[in-house]
Amino acid sequence: MDTLILNKDGSPLSMLPLSVVSWKVAIRLVTLEKVIVLKDHDDWVVRSPHAEWPVPSVVLTTEYVKWSKQVKYNRNNVFLRDNYTCQYCNTQMNKINLTIDHVLPRSLGGGTSWENVTTACMKCNSAKGNNKKIVPKVKPRKPTYYELIAKEQDKLLTVRDLSWLNYVSWPAKNVIYKPHKTKRSLNDTRTEKRSVSAN
Repeated sequence: MDTLILNKDGSPLSMLPLSVVSWKVAIRLVTLEKVIVLKDHDDWVVRSPHAEWPVPSVVLTTEYVKWSKQVKYNRNNVFLRDNYTCQYCNTQMNKINLTIDHVLPRSLGGGTSWENVTTACMKCNSAKGNNKKIVPKVKPRKPTYYELIAKEQDKLLTVRDLSWLNYVSWPAKNVIYKPHKTKRSLNDTRTEKRSVSAN
């Protein structure tokens, strides 16, 4: 993602996940006057046959967006709460290898809530099946917003522009600077696609 979106008060529009969007979305928001540009990327311009736009690095919403610090229940936040670790075998792994397990199986009346779901690897989830006697090592509970933020900041953050760190509090050891690779224009991309098609 290429552009950091800030709320009108200068704080990130979102932290879970961080409010970053692609350059295409950012330019669309600027065009619709939904945001104002605080900083453009250095030496990054996109072009069409009739126009040229600098790519925004940091934008600010033109209106304050109200948001709640109420933690949303979703798969990613469950994995984050549990540190991407299976709560049965205690193995940490990539989220593509993790599943959501219902502690009290749904077939036995268990609902989908913070207190009844836990992170499990595929092997443990399969082995548990509908056995309600097998329980996770840590009893699941609803995390606070600030607990999840702290866990999020333990993860690596890739930034397109180091100026983002003026607005986002993140441990320096967990920041990866990855600027855009090229100055390709929209015309360059279209020409390349036509060339590939012709071949």
